[in-house]
Amino acid sequence: MRKLLFNLHLYFALIVGIFVVIIGVTGSIMAFEPELDRLMNPALFRVAPQGQTLPVSEIFQAASRAYPGQKIGFIRMPQSPDDSAQFNIKGPKQVFLNPYTGAILGERSPATPLSTIHSIHLRLLMGPPGGNIVAIATGVLLFLVLSGIYLWWPLKRASVKFDAGIRRFHFDLHNTAGIYSAAFLLVLGATGIVVHFDDSIEQSLHHRAGTHKIAKNVASSGPKGAAPVTVDQAVQIALNAIPGTQTLAISLPANPKASYVIALHFPEDLTPGGRSWVNVDQYDGKVLSEQNSRTVAAGTRTIIWNRAIHTGDVYGLLTKTLMSLSSMMLVIQAITGYYMWWKKLRARQRRTDLAAEATLA
Repeated sequence: MRKLLFNLHLYFALIVGIFVVIIGVTGSIMAFEPELDRLMNPALFRVAPQGQTLPVSEIFQAASRAYPGQKIGFIRMPQSPDDSAQFNIKGPKQVFLNPYTGAILGERSPATPLSTIHSIHLRLLMGPPGGNIVAIATGVLLFLVLSGIYLWWPLKRASVKFDAGIRRFHFDLHNTAGIYSAAFLLVLGATGIVVHFDDSIEQSLHHRAGTHKIAKNVASSGPKGAAPVTVDQAVQIALNAIPGTQTLAISLPANPKASYVIALHFPEDLTPGGRSWVNVDQYDGKVLSEQNSRTVAAGTRTIIWNRAIHTGDVYGLLTKTLMSLSSMMLVIQAITGYYMWWKKLRARQRRTDLAAEATLA
C-alpha cells in the first residue's frame, strides 16, 4: 500500500506539478491583489479626504462630462475617505475619479499584470477549458497532500537538518514544507473546487433546504412615463432597505425595462465586494428584490463563506498571510520533489551503467 501511494504521489506530481505550482504562485499573489494594486498605483487609488463626497448623481455627471458620448452605467464607490471612485469606458479603459471634486485621476487598461495573474489562476488564460484544468489540478493537489501526510507519518520529519548532505536537505525541506502547510493547502484546495462549481453547489444547497437563490436584475414594473427615480433616490431606498450598509457600487438601468442595482457592503463583510444588493424599480422606486448577507439563506451564505475562506479574507491580514505563504510552499515542494526524483533517476542510471560494464567485463 505504501509503495503504491508513493508511486502515485510521485507520478501525479510529475504530471500536474507545473499546474499546481502555477496555481500556488498566482494564488499567493492574489491573496493581496487589492493591496498590491493600490500600492503600485497610489495616484489612481488614493485621494486627499475633503469632507463630504459628492452625491452619487454628481459623480455620474462628472464622469459623463469627462467622457462625452460614452455611456457610463456603472460606478464603484469609494469605501474609505481616501479612496477613489471607479468606472469603465469603451476602449476598454478603467477610469479613476476623485469623489470630492469630480476630477479624473487617471485611466488604464483593465488588462493589468494583476488581472492577468488573476486570470491565470482561474483559467490559465484558456477560458472554460483552462478552468477545468485548474479544477482537475486542484483535485490532484488534494490527493498529493493527503498521500503526503500518509507517507510522512512513519518518520514524522518536521525540521531541516542543514548540516546534512544535499539530498537529506531536500528530503527534510520537502517534508517540513509539506506538513506545515498541509492543513492550509487542504482548505485552499477544497474551497477552490467549490468556487469552480459554486453555481451548481449553491443551487443544490438551496434545493435540499427548500430555499431559492434570490433573483437579481429584476425588471422594473412601475408606471412607465412617470418621472423616473433619480440615482440618489435609488441609493437611499437601497440603504433604507438594508440598514447598516454603505454603497459599494451602482448600476444604472440599461434600458426602459431594467432596474437599478445597488451593491452594498456591511462593515463586517468578509470580502471586499460584499454580497448584499438591492434592485430598485426605476419608475416608482419599489424594492423589487434584495439580498442581505446577514440574513440570506444558508445555501448562499455557504458560498459567501467559502469564497472568503479561499481568498483568506475571512480573518483579514492574518489569514491572507497564512494562505499566501502556504501557496508558496508548493514551489518549495515542487523544487525539492523534482530534485529528489532527478537524483533517483541518476542513481538508477548509474547502477544500470555499472551493471552493463560488469557484464561486458
